[in-house]
Amino acid sequence: MDVYTTEEQQVEAIKKWWKKNGMSTVGAVLIGISIVVGGRVWMDQQNSHAEIASAKYDTMVSALNQGMTDIALDQSSSLIGQFSDTPYAALAALSSAKIKLAQGDLLAARTHIQWVLNKTDSNELKQIARIRLARIMLGDGDNQEALALLGQVDSGSFVASFEGLKGDIYLAMDQPEKAKSAYNLALNAAGPGSGNQDLLRMKLDDLGGGDIMSDGNVVIVK
Repeated sequence: MDVYTTEEQQVEAIKKWWKKNGMSTVGAVLIGISIVVGGRVWMDQQNSHAEIASAKYDTMVSALNQGMTDIALDQSSSLIGQFSDTPYAALAALSSAKIKLAQGDLLAARTHIQWVLNKTDSNELKQIARIRLARIMLGDGDNQEALALLGQVDSGSFVASFEGLKGDIYLAMDQPEKAKSAYNLALNAAGPGSGNQDLLRMKLDDLGGGDIMSDGNVVIVK
């Protein structure tokens, strides 16, 4: 769970951005489409569609915050089934996966996360989905499959999360040198003051990672 906080922060940032800009962004796209097809009625219908999706998502989040998982799953199912063309569906699928994982239903959790990978256009959400799916695979002992999933794309701004998880996978595969290398990459990529740095240092210490010193804003492991 060493990168979970980072993932949650990324998801929250996406939620906040869509809460502030999502409707205006959708509106701009719809206006452009409306000009092309000349369908004012169609545009109004699509605006209503996006507004309903937003309301359902708000209901789902509220239910989650109150521990009402059945209601949250019901709203999530509606978003995934009827509003898959909105960004709220991918966020709902990730929330459903989290609920199912807590309930011990790994197959359902994997299915929801795979849906995000297949459907969303958001690169950030795809990266978060890859991390969460790879972690479930690790828990299931599907280590090679997890490594393959993480190696399919450039990790981009998620280097610390990807490499930290790769370290865990290599450790589970009894490959301590590869694990150490991955943890070093994760530590060097982690932002200054990141809470993940302490945990990565502990993992490196357990592997005989050596002394750690700071050089400006970059952590260097010898």
